[in-house]
Amino acid sequence: MPKIISFYILNQLLKTLLITFVILFGILFFNESIDFLEKASNGELYPSLVSLVLIFSIPSILEVVIPTSVFIGTLISIYNLKKTNEITFASQAGLSNLKLVALTVIPSLVISLFLILNSFFISPSSNERLGFLSNSQSFADNFKLMGEGKVNEIEELNGVFYAEGASDLGFQNIFAKIESEDLDYILSSEEVSASSSDDSYNQITFIKGELVIPLKKNDLFLDFKNLFFLFPKNDVVINENIKTKNWNELISNIDSSIYLSEIFERISLSLMLIVSVLIAVPLSLRMHESGRFLLIFSGLVIFLSYYGLVIGQKVFVEEGVLSPLQIFLIIHSVYLSLGLFLFSLNNYALDLNSFIARKYSKKWFFQLSFFFFLVILFFNFIFL
Repeated sequence: MPKIISFYILNQLLKTLLITFVILFGILFFNESIDFLEKASNGELYPSLVSLVLIFSIPSILEVVIPTSVFIGTLISIYNLKKTNEITFASQAGLSNLKLVALTVIPSLVISLFLILNSFFISPSSNERLGFLSNSQSFADNFKLMGEGKVNEIEELNGVFYAEGASDLGFQNIFAKIESEDLDYILSSEEVSASSSDDSYNQITFIKGELVIPLKKNDLFLDFKNLFFLFPKNDVVINENIKTKNWNELISNIDSSIYLSEIFERISLSLMLIVSVLIAVPLSLRMHESGRFLLIFSGLVIFLSYYGLVIGQKVFVEEGVLSPLQIFLIIHSVYLSLGLFLFSLNNYALDLNSFIARKYSKKWFFQLSFFFFLVILFFNFIFL
């Protein structure tokens, strides 16, 4: 087989993979952006942290986008080459189905190595930083996220305040009450803001107001231009999360079935990428006459079930159904067997896909309903 044919097929495959990746990544990244912007608007996340959170979310997005784009891209590229008879021409020049599968596996092997690196080193580091960001918003940031027109609690000062409006620095027209072991403070001011005094203390500053200190005999009234309270900063506590563990940390706890299952889950993402290509190529060759829609829909039913089982391995471990190794081997052997079965079907004359397409060609509504039912069935099986 001439090398130029191999390079041409690889070129078409890589182009389709790239386009599919850009589209899927754009969709998921846009959805993540909307989600974090909504949290910022609801006061759950400080706006200045949104861009950092999005950046550190990219490795987790890649764990979804890369396997999906490789599978769908392989389906579409082989389908297009088959429909234009380019694979038929290549087969006459010496390209067998086995060589075609070997060609398509080459990019998936390279990409799977990156996915291993991402799963065991890049993604854990990003997840750890995300956990830090969610706990490390400064007191000033959290203070600005409080709302006007309602009673807000200041835990650090054991007090509450009510503000009529918001300002660039904080809030305006404030009524506050602060309790301590010795004295209680009641005050009103034109404006209040929060800041970090230094590395050890936070500061709340009230501007232009009146302070009332209730005493046993007489209340004390004081006018002030600036009144500030200092209190120690709280230490940032990062939640322990298995997703923040890198390769070395997981290996050091390999005696734990949960940690072992996490290792197999991350390896499974890369292995799934290769196995899914072994399914996508013969599936495209078998269903090229059934239409692009039916091909992609059937492929997604298989891929989503595969992906759902891969990321749900720990559920079986936690239920004590099987050991992590047994679950790992069973899941991948089932789908590898499916790929080999589809590949072997190409050696027989019986075209089941063409038969299905002819049978339902005049009943697209029923065909769509049938596959929609299958997808719902798989999702219920995997996630419920």
